[in-house]
Amino acid sequence: MEPSVQSGPIGEPRSNLSALLTVLDTIGALIFTKDRRGIYTYANQRFAEVVGLAPPDVPGRRTAELFDPDTARELDETDSQVLASGQTIEQREYRVTRGGAEQRCFLTVKTPVFDPQGGIVGLTGVSMDITESEHNEAQLTASRQMLDAALSACDAHIYMKGPDRRYLFVSPKVAALFKRPLAEIIGRTDAELFAEVDARRFQALDDKVYSSGERHAGEELFPDAQGRLRHYWSIKLMQRMGEQACLVGFSTDINELKEAEQALARSEARFRALFEDSAEALIVFNTRQVLDCNTAALKMLGLDGRGAARGLQVNDLSPPVQPSGHASIPLFRDYLAVVRQAGRHRFEWMLRRCDNSLDVPAEVTVSAIELDAEPAMLATIRDLTERKVYEEKIHKLAFYDALTDLPNRRLFFDRLSQALAHSERSGQYGAVIYLDLDNFKPLNDQYGHLAGDLLLQEVGRRLAHCIREQDTVARLGGDEFVVLLVHVADNLESATDLARQVAERILHDLARPYVMSLDEQGNAARKIEHLCSASLGMTLFPPCESDSETILRRADRAMYQAKGEGRNKICLAEVD
Repeated sequence: MEPSVQSGPIGEPRSNLSALLTVLDTIGALIFTKDRRGIYTYANQRFAEVVGLAPPDVPGRRTAELFDPDTARELDETDSQVLASGQTIEQREYRVTRGGAEQRCFLTVKTPVFDPQGGIVGLTGVSMDITESEHNEAQLTASRQMLDAALSACDAHIYMKGPDRRYLFVSPKVAALFKRPLAEIIGRTDAELFAEVDARRFQALDDKVYSSGERHAGEELFPDAQGRLRHYWSIKLMQRMGEQACLVGFSTDINELKEAEQALARSEARFRALFEDSAEALIVFNTRQVLDCNTAALKMLGLDGRGAARGLQVNDLSPPVQPSGHASIPLFRDYLAVVRQAGRHRFEWMLRRCDNSLDVPAEVTVSAIELDAEPAMLATIRDLTERKVYEEKIHKLAFYDALTDLPNRRLFFDRLSQALAHSERSGQYGAVIYLDLDNFKPLNDQYGHLAGDLLLQEVGRRLAHCIREQDTVARLGGDEFVVLLVHVADNLESATDLARQVAERILHDLARPYVMSLDEQGNAARKIEHLCSASLGMTLFPPCESDSETILRRADRAMYQAKGEGRNKICLAEVD
């Protein structure tokens, strides 16, 4: 009997066999066929190299003769699934050759082969060694040509042209794309097969490969069944086939990718328009520096243009210390840590303009984003200057007297409560001096309320000069004022002496003449002089006392006692 001759992959037409075998041997993938019994009928050069045989020695062998027992069992199980189900299977396979020690990983596609009556006569497989790619995805991408060849059984477009640019081989997928049978493609050129405009598109990339002899990659367009142009990424290189140099091409449909890129470009354009037109200041930055900002941000920060903004860091746009007392740089790092964990964080921040160094209170919302596949941050900044002014006005209306700008009753009691708590902790005495002006009503009756207002304002200024910075002067209403002295002394006798010294200084300063200028309705201001003393009631509070109302009433009673004793006096209320 004649020995069997390797006849190539199952079902391949003889007319195209030589070109196909040449292509299969030049592809980096392992390509093989088996019959229904699981016996190899064909193996390309790469397959034979892996199992350590010459290509003619592989046909007629079983899996167990080429691979270790575990590998052979797993491969046979997959083969049986393909032959039994008639379905294509794509999976990773880990192979160890018989007697070998190294395990390697392959991406394998196994497809059943049918006879003209539809019966399964065997299978064909394509395996790409992806051992290195398993550890490095970038290396898999760089090996795009090799991967495309490995996926030839999964509808990849593979073709080969001779030096005369006539097709020597095309895969079934290419025939389907061209909408022509293989017999009408082989031996013909693009100019003979397609419209002139389509042929020119293919020729552009072919010219580069034929003229340079080097590998080239680029985008090509070809119409689909509805006449719409689809995008393909083509890799073409020159490969010597016997005595002639041929062009081998691999093309992948990237139309969905192009549509995604176009959608992304439209999205970026919309984002850029919103970014530019936003009335709020927007800054894009990473953990190191500013990357971009919009016009509103340039205006807020006092910058001339984007070039001046790029590269700035948080210390360039902030005072060294925030109003909270925390240093700006470590505090900002803490906020960014929250953003990285939660994705978004809102906080108040004091900015500093770059042109005049003025501080700008702002509300900042920082969101985590991705920019060019790198993590970044988008800060939305709202100027709070007007709101802070408004809040300050509300605060003053709530806690300060509108005429004298002194603390009002509400703020006084708040500070007295704090003083009592501190006194209890420190063991020191404090004092409250309640005073009422003795000769105030005649001024109002003779010169009107404007004169009275001017005198009350002057009384407030004189009282403020009589006390320490930590003490408080408040106007309770009308011509009644109260002074809070804190941390006076740690014993009653010393505290009484020091508090009386302050009271005597107040009594003396308030008794000095008051000179006021009254506007005479557009004429020269008229100066008037008025004498106005005060009656003072003073009480001390020991560290154990905590009733603010009781303390104030005690000082009030002592003040009325001073008035009853002839005015312009100081009366000390005994501690209960």
